[in-house]
Amino acid sequence: MSVIPVLLIILFLLMKFIGGERGTKSFFTLCFNFIVFFIMVILIANKLNPITVTIMVCIIISSITLFYINGWNKKTISSLISVTTVVIVTILLTYKMGMGAKIQGFGKEQFDSIASLSIYIKLNFSKIVICEILIGLIGAVIDVSISISSSMNEIYINNPSITKKNLFDSGMNIGRDILGTMTNTMFFAYISGFMALIIYFSSLNYSVADIINNKVFCSEVFQILCSGIGIILIIPITAIVTSQILLSVND
Repeated sequence: MSVIPVLLIILFLLMKFIGGERGTKSFFTLCFNFIVFFIMVILIANKLNPITVTIMVCIIISSITLFYINGWNKKTISSLISVTTVVIVTILLTYKMGMGAKIQGFGKEQFDSIASLSIYIKLNFSKIVICEILIGLIGAVIDVSISISSSMNEIYINNPSITKKNLFDSGMNIGRDILGTMTNTMFFAYISGFMALIIYFSSLNYSVADIINNKVFCSEVFQILCSGIGIILIIPITAIVTSQILLSVND
């Protein structure tokens, strides 16, 4: 048996015994989300609009993750609306900057890897960069959003007479506590992806200026910053949406 199936079995057993029923659901959600992601790649490779496909996939992944694991209730509905809003706003904020930055495609360090491959694939790599940002962002914003909405839901259950403003303020305070750790999580997740490349740059005696101006490096930094923007935006948006939905019955 190869390494990947063994690790997959270990992951499943740990999630099942530690997480119980919810852990088992999380494992199958992860598998299903991988299938959805794989279908997305096939659709983009077949010349469908990458951004449209990615937005739809983000909504599907969010729905599966939220409703299958946490059920159909006000907090998951609030979270889904918030995540969808952040995905759309992030595109609006980063699309023109991504196009203007000219960070799409491959750097010269990757020429050896792609030399034997055809480059006439007729894909818009400027849009692919935006898709990478959204896919890298979606897991983090779902996590932050459901954490805030669940906490706000508990506050509301224990104090049904709470006002929208006080509930919103509580959501913002919860989000601020999450913000620091989640931005660090995103940073190290991305930085580890091109750590080997930085070591390669160092072995080639690249100066700091060469590294900073390198296309591959700039692309990664651009994705880190855009993901950070998305994580920051999800906090007030979730707080607003959740406070409105939870207290809408009382209006």
